[in-house]
Amino acid sequence: MDFQALKLDHALVRILAEHEILSPTEIQMESIRNFRQHPRSHLLGQAKTGSGKTLAFVLPVIEHLNPKIPYLQTLVIVPTRELCKQVASVFRLFESYKDLQIAEIYGGVSIKLQIEAIKKGAQVAVATPGRLIDLYHQREIDFRSVKVVVLDEADKMLNMGFLPDMRFLLMEAMQNITPRLLLYSATLSHDIKTFVHDFAHGDPILEMNVSTDNLTVDECEQSYYAIPGNKYWNFVRILRMENPEYAIIFTKTRIKAEELSRRLNQEKDIPFQVQYISGDLSQSEREKIVKTFRSREIICLIGTDVLARGLDFLQVTHVFNYDLPDNAEKYVHRIGRTARVSGGEKNVLSGKAISLVTASDRKKLQNIEDFTGIRLQLKPLPNSNTIYPSPLVSAKVSPKVSQKSENSQKPQKPRRPPASHRRKKKKPRK
Repeated sequence: MDFQALKLDHALVRILAEHEILSPTEIQMESIRNFRQHPRSHLLGQAKTGSGKTLAFVLPVIEHLNPKIPYLQTLVIVPTRELCKQVASVFRLFESYKDLQIAEIYGGVSIKLQIEAIKKGAQVAVATPGRLIDLYHQREIDFRSVKVVVLDEADKMLNMGFLPDMRFLLMEAMQNITPRLLLYSATLSHDIKTFVHDFAHGDPILEMNVSTDNLTVDECEQSYYAIPGNKYWNFVRILRMENPEYAIIFTKTRIKAEELSRRLNQEKDIPFQVQYISGDLSQSEREKIVKTFRSREIICLIGTDVLARGLDFLQVTHVFNYDLPDNAEKYVHRIGRTARVSGGEKNVLSGKAISLVTASDRKKLQNIEDFTGIRLQLKPLPNSNTIYPSPLVSAKVSPKVSQKSENSQKPQKPRRPPASHRRKKKKPRK
């Protein structure tokens, strides 16, 4: 099926074709149909990471927006500023279809420009919860004309502790209006569903679950290595063997990400640039790193679970779990960075998800396999004694020792015996 069969506006179909998006994914088909056929229902969409959930709500929403009304009509709430920028960029793909104003609202930058964008008549605002609440308390944003509220990556917002903010925004700040709620995520927990039912006040709720059989994309090859000793040394050998074209490495902490980046960049036998990204960096630094990674100036990006949401990179060939995540849901979102949809359901790019599992990680691995319904393939570690030697920088050999070793191959002058062993010259007789 193509987008024309869904009876999308021809202008929308043309713009999609210009960006090589030719056929809808399952979640996009379900979302577009149900948005039209059930105009009074709230929609809950669950689909695999990388299955095109952003377009699933952007397309039906943008088709019904009125560019002649210079007030906020659609509000999209997201957990991170990276996802905020990404979703806004998808809306902007269709600026030629309708002359719409899109406002990006997130912390870490000047609030004045965001206030100006709202006052200029933005019909769509994509926002993070904290900055949105700030604007509401300052009376710089008005929700009275909002018809649709989208919660993207809702489970991530719950994990980040945003549930009180969500309740305040939807049940207090918007208590005098009745917007339609669209909620999308890779996983829908009991807490999320309870929150939606509390918000709906008896209105119909339609659940669209297109990932009940498998939470991960089939084109993603999932495997792991059992690490018996030094994790770093083994990882360098694995990295050399895989030789990824475009990769993301996940660590548990940002300190570990920075340390791993520094050490890998010192390895002489790794032929690509590595960079880490973390919340400690300024917004401009983070944006610069994301830009260089998208342009392939950086081949390998290291970070924590912030990379698992909100940053969309096409054609990522490898995802490495240097540290396994604390729970299985995070694993699903991490490996969803590879094998992503490109141009429709039939154009899912293949990829590899490789995890390092130590003895203390066995329980985590079991939880991941139980949650996803997939048994990860155990691979043998590369032979360190043949084509994958120990990391050069990591070898416990000081530069002085190395230099001495090199010099030992040069011919040496005969050493002079100690003074005690030298024969004394006889004095000439007078």
